[in-house]
Amino acid sequence: MLRFGFVIAVLAAISMTEPDVSAMGSDSSPKTPTASENFENGKKAVYAAKYDRAIRLMNKVVAEQPKNADAHNYIGFAYRKMGKLHEAAASYQKVFAIDANHKGALEYQGELFLKQNNLASAQANLAKLTGLCPSGCKEQAELKRAIADYQAANPASRGS
Repeated sequence: MLRFGFVIAVLAAISMTEPDVSAMGSDSSPKTPTASENFENGKKAVYAAKYDRAIRLMNKVVAEQPKNADAHNYIGFAYRKMGKLHEAAASYQKVFAIDANHKGALEYQGELFLKQNNLASAQANLAKLTGLCPSGCKEQAELKRAIADYQAANPASRGS
């Protein structure tokens, strides 16, 4: 019993010497993520096919950084994957207003054109990527593959 009383006395003494955190401000409140953190988490959400979350996070990024072409591009990508083609198209237009030669948006918009059965516009994006990437690049290769897949699935389009 004496030992229990000693423990209580020690705990009481410690509590008197600990600073009152609530009086100093709340360090324990959740930290608001930075635009950079939202961007990285948004990318992870895209790659995990969590498109609603990706859009929500990337919208936070563009609220702080309206000229972040990559964030607008990921928004467009997520909308396209969700089948919201009008919203995707609007996002890609925002990208091109910032950077007319954004390779990722050229690829993704080309894939959007294919979803809309607009092979000629997809091919125009591929031609632009070919000009931007004379030695080849990932975006050019991906759009070229998407066009080939589209043409294989739509034999009548091969004459285009």
